[in-house]
Order: sequence, then structure tokens, then C-alpha cells
Amino acid sequence: MALPMVLWTIALLAAITILLAGIIEGWISEETREGKQFRARQQALSGIALAMNPAIGPGDPLLEHHTTDKGEGYKVTISDESGLINPNSLLAATPDRRDLLKKLFTTWGLSISESDTAADGLYDWQSTTPVRSLHGAKKAEYEAVGQAGFPPDAPFVSTAEMVLVLGFTPVIHAHPDWRNAFTTHYNGKINILHAPKLILTDFLGLSPDQADQWITLRSGKDGIDGSSDDLTVDTISHAASLMGCTGAQQSVILDTCDVVGSVRRIESTGFCNGVKRHITVILGRGSTDNAQSSGNLLGWTEQ
Repeated sequence: MALPMVLWTIALLAAITILLAGIIEGWISEETREGKQFRARQQALSGIALAMNPAIGPGDPLLEHHTTDKGEGYKVTISDESGLINPNSLLAATPDRRDLLKKLFTTWGLSISESDTAADGLYDWQSTTPVRSLHGAKKAEYEAVGQAGFPPDAPFVSTAEMVLVLGFTPVIHAHPDWRNAFTTHYNGKINILHAPKLILTDFLGLSPDQADQWITLRSGKDGIDGSSDDLTVDTISHAASLMGCTGAQQSVILDTCDVVGSVRRIESTGFCNGVKRHITVILGRGSTDNAQSSGNLLGWTEQ
């Protein structure tokens, strides 16, 4: 009887040892990863601090740093939010420009019905009137789906609110990177000097070749938007003529775009031995057509 008891005791002790080893290894791995996450975030913050300096512009060599021996560093990109669409500006206009949003959504693959519902839903979200648009939704419709308290009947505070709009889901599914087209941090017209290709083609109606040629022209010899050798134009009419727009394209551009305004967007990715931390900061630059004051922190997100 002693031999089986000894064998069972040995097996039990072995199992406990293996279990404890696994637990300890898990603790060590977790602590190690948390340490890497901390270091990666510190690197990302270093990049943010550097890029917030007005003297640092897009393409500056200092925006990328890598320490070979420790596997740490950061990479920062600087762009401009003034080249994106502010839904509040389109929806609050008199008359409102839901037609442009509907056209954009249709370009992204939505049906006419889905585009009407999404655009009317966005309008009703910010409209102060209790009257529902033909394809939109007001308080009764939101309460029916368990979203009491919506809509706020006020302008969008951030693009994250657009996700909550009834009827907007098809836009999210049809174009997953839709957020790259919108901003609530800039109040002026779209700055054609900073508009990304997505805006130039899908919203303004330029062909891909026209968009590429315009981006190349405005970026100057170094090919970097926002640098010192960028193209200088005085008016949006001048810009439209340089772009070689057709009559229909020029009409939309003259109506919705301008050549002034700046809201700095900083995206910093810090890394440490395979672990990454991404921080996005929106910084006001105090342009005359934007309500935010110079140097004002408008947005901060981390991933």
C-alpha cells in the first residue's frame, strides 16, 4: 500500500509544481508585457511632445527615432484636419447640404434609400426642431430602439457620435475608414491644400489621376504636404483652375472648399520589442476661420 501512496504523492506534487510554474510564468509574461506597454507609451509621448513644437514640420527627420540595442523608438506623422469634412458645417448651412452627403454615401456603395436615411439621420441629430425628416429619426424613433435621450438636437461634438445615429450603420459597413473623411475640430470650409485623396475623389468628384496630380503639385519638390516648399495659391478659384476641373467639379469645389485654415493632427506610434502604442492628438492652430485658439488641445486618443 505504501508504494501506490508514494507514487500518487509524487504525481500530485509534480502536478502542483507544473501548475505553479505555469502561474508564475504567466505573471512574469504579464509583468513583462505591461513593462513593454509602459515603455512604448513613453516613446509615443516623446514623439507627441516633439511634434507639438510649432518649429517641427511634416517630414522632419526628428519625427522618427529608433534605438537598435533596446528595440525602442517612435514614428510620428503630422497632417492637417482642415482638409476633412465637418458634418456640422454642411448640415447647418442654409439651405443644408445633405445632397453632398448623400452623393458621398452613394459613391461608397450605399443604395439611394440607405444614403437618404443616413443623411437625414445626421441632419435630425443636430437639428433643433422636433420635426422628423422624411427618412430621419427623432426622439420617438430612438426611444423605440432603446436609445432614450437621443438625439441631442445639437451639433456633433466628435465623429464618434456619428456612430450613434440611426441609419448610419450602412455607411460604417460600406466604408470602414469613413472616419478619415470627417472632423469636428475644424469649422471652416475644406482646405483644398490639405484634403486627402479620399476627399478629392469621393466627395469633390475628381478622378484618381486629377487627385494624384493635384497632390503632387501642391506638395512641392519634396512631396510632403505641409512643408516649406508647398504650392502657394491666393484663392480657391486659382486652385480650381490649376486642378483642371470640369464645370461640375468646379461648382462643388468653389462651394465647399477654401485655401486657408490649419488644425494640426499628430499621430505618434511608440514601440518596445514588438509592443506598440498609438496616440493621436489634434492641436488647434488659431486660424481666423476656426473657433479654437492657437495651441489649444482639441483631441487625444490612444490605442
